[in-house]
Amino acid sequence: MSSEYKLSPSAAPRFLICTASLPHNTQFTESEITLKGNLQHLVAFLRLDQIINGKDHTAELEKLTDKNRWYYSERTKDLKVQWDSTCDKTVDNYVAYIKQLIAEFKPTSVLLEYRLKIQFYDNVLNGVIDCAMILPDGNIIIIDLKTGRVKVDANDNKQMLIYGHGLIQQLHKKGMELPKEIIISICQSLVNNTQAIRYTLKQFVDWYVDQAQSMQEINTHNLVYRPDAKACKYCQYRANCNERIKKGVI
Repeated sequence: MSSEYKLSPSAAPRFLICTASLPHNTQFTESEITLKGNLQHLVAFLRLDQIINGKDHTAELEKLTDKNRWYYSERTKDLKVQWDSTCDKTVDNYVAYIKQLIAEFKPTSVLLEYRLKIQFYDNVLNGVIDCAMILPDGNIIIIDLKTGRVKVDANDNKQMLIYGHGLIQQLHKKGMELPKEIIISICQSLVNNTQAIRYTLKQFVDWYVDQAQSMQEINTHNLVYRPDAKACKYCQYRANCNERIKKGVI
């Protein structure tokens, strides 16, 4: 049995804790913050695609990074942002970090903006990995570019752990052996936050097993409120949630 809800890996820190949050978070609202984040991800991809794959994106990059031009949303009318010095810092540091990892680990394959269909407790989740590296020993590194100022922790990062499972599934389908180690990394330059956490395959499997209760609630539609500081932080129901108020979650 699968869920009736669309499960997004980026929302996993919320719904894997408070399953009852799902019906209250069904719409994505684009903002200047999310649009500027998309712009930085696009520029980072184009720059790395030039470096790693030899593609020529010079003309497009000049337009996107022109501080006198506007970058417009394709979803929201009149929403627009401009490239600025914080964008330079974020993308420059991310590109340098990827180059450093390539020099250190000498991966056999580097995947950029890699799209996934992830099997997760009878559900199919869609995701995009900013950068993944397949190492000569079969181990993998997954790197996530974060463009905001709210610090993101690589440790027990549910979104990245789900991405890891999806990548392992796809590589295994292609005949590759399961990795013995998975490295999850966050690159968030604006708050000087670059982290890398190593997981063994057993730790990955154990984490997956630990999500069984929450996913059973979701798949059987028996949702449970579990107010939690992290889960409630960006919940669209936060202001009206009586359970959060009763538990005193700030």
